[in-house]
Amino acid sequence: MRLFKKGQGATEYLLMLAAVLVIVAIAVYYVTSTGPSAVITGSATLKSGDNTVVEFTPSTSMTPTTIAAADYEWAVYDGATLKGSGSGASDLERGIPLEFDAGTTELSSGFKVKIKYGDTWYDAATIA
Repeated sequence: MRLFKKGQGATEYLLMLAAVLVIVAIAVYYVTSTGPSAVITGSATLKSGDNTVVEFTPSTSMTPTTIAAADYEWAVYDGATLKGSGSGASDLERGIPLEFDAGTTELSSGFKVKIKYGDTWYDAATIA
């Protein structure tokens, strides 16, 4: 008596290859859809003689190196309380100081400066 062993056919190999390709496509999609990361930090002080204006200086390692004024927003918080906010008036550039004016709201050291770039708010600095 002879026993016949049946091997896998080409169709089964093609189905396995298709499954592997689908898994790889899903992995590539998730890896590439995370978007660019940003590092937005710096130092902040109150403007001399005006406690309503924060002077913010982005660090020299800020990534990206420049953020257009239309692409970011800023806010100053005392804990969870919003003290002032606005849209970018000038480009954020590494090492170049700029001012954020909170209007009539008095600010104080220890308040947090946050920058929104893309859909993410970054804790950029604590007012010294």
